[in-house]
Amino acid sequence: MNEMYELGYVLEHIQDFDVSDALFLPEHEKWNLKTKCMILDPDDVTSDEEEVPEQAKEKNLMYALNIDTIESIYENLYQQKKDCSKEDLLRAFFYYYDHDAYIIL
Repeated sequence: MNEMYELGYVLEHIQDFDVSDALFLPEHEKWNLKTKCMILDPDDVTSDEEEVPEQAKEKNLMYALNIDTIESIYENLYQQKKDCSKEDLLRAFFYYYDHDAYIIL
């Protein structure tokens, strides 16, 4: 599956993706809600030396986080704020990505 998504869509619909997959984002780009990304199986590599699947490499995408972790970010944010916006989700995602910890509102 070579489908590209916007990061905002992925964050809002994270429960629709397989927990064994991972999010891949552009390596040399500032991420935002409109950033194009892919959801891929991180183990779908051609050799043990490969770090990302071929589809991600072709689009200069890097591994960001696994879907299971992003789901837990969403759940933690939702427990704190029932009506979270896409911007709230993005802020919580960035916080976790940068600090390896959940955001506290």
